[in-house]
Amino acid sequence: MLFLFGVLLAVSSGARFAFDRFGWGSAIILAAVLSVNYGNDYFDIEVDRLNEASPISGGSGVLLKNPELMTLSKLIAIGLMAISVALAVIFTLVFRFPGSFIAFVVSGNCLVWFYSAPPLKLSYRGLGEITTTLGAGLMVPCLGYFIIRGSLDSLFWVFSFPFVLYALSIIVSVEMPDMEGDSKGRKYTLVVRKGRRFGFVLIALANLLATLYLSVVSKSNLTLVSVDLRPIAIFSLPPLATGILGLIERTEDRKPATRLVTFNVYAISSMLLIVDCYFILSLLRYMPPMM
Repeated sequence: MLFLFGVLLAVSSGARFAFDRFGWGSAIILAAVLSVNYGNDYFDIEVDRLNEASPISGGSGVLLKNPELMTLSKLIAIGLMAISVALAVIFTLVFRFPGSFIAFVVSGNCLVWFYSAPPLKLSYRGLGEITTTLGAGLMVPCLGYFIIRGSLDSLFWVFSFPFVLYALSIIVSVEMPDMEGDSKGRKYTLVVRKGRRFGFVLIALANLLATLYLSVVSKSNLTLVSVDLRPIAIFSLPPLATGILGLIERTEDRKPATRLVTFNVYAISSMLLIVDCYFILSLLRYMPPMM
C-alpha cells in the first residue's frame, strides 16, 4: 500500500501512469518484501521460540514446526533479494533510468536484510526502529514515486514525513507482544529497553504528529492534479484514536497491550488502504473517456 501510494502521488502530480513501469516496480518491491519475510523467519528463529505468536508478531511459525526447511528458507530469501536487484538492473537499462536507481534498490534490500541477519543484526543492536522506519516508511513509497516520476522532488518529501511516522508506530506496535521473549533472546528493541508504557507514548505521539501534519498539508496551497487533500486528514483519525486509547491505558501487561497495538496496526493499515482508494477514485474522475 505504501508503494502504491508513491505511484499514485506521482500520477496526481501530473506524471503519466505507465503500466509497464508499475509492473516492473511491483515485481521489484514484491521480491524484496518476500525476501524479508523468509529471512526474518530464518534469522529470528531462536527469539521466536521464546515468544508466543500474536496476530502482528512472532513470525510465521513455519520453521518452528518444520525445522528441516531452515536451509531452504534462507536460500529462498537470498534468491528473492537477488531477483529484486536483477530486476532493478534490467529496469534501469530498459527504461534508461539513472544508475542511482540500482543503488537505491541495493541499499534498500541490504537495509532490511541486515535488520535481523548477521553480522549487523540491526534489530538486536537497538537500531531496528530506524531500519524499519527508513525501509518501510521512506524507501517503499519512494520507489513507487521514483519509477513513475523518474526523479524525486519536493512533493514526495512533503508527503514522506507522515508515513515515516506511521512506520515508526507500526514497528513499535509489533515489538510490544514480544517484549519478554526479545529480552531473553537479547534482541534489544526500543520496547525491551524502555518498556511498554514508553512504547504507548511513542505510538500516540507518532500518530498525533501524523494527523497534525496531514491537517496542515491538506490546507496548504499544494497543487495536486484533481485531488482534494482535505479528506486525508480525516482518514488519519482512526490511527489517532487507537494511539490515544493506548496512551490512556498504557499497560505493561502483555495480553491487553497486544490487543491495543493490534488495533493500532489494523487502523494504520486500513487508513493506508483508504488513502490509496481515495487517490485512485479521484484520479479516475478526471481520466479522459475511453474511445
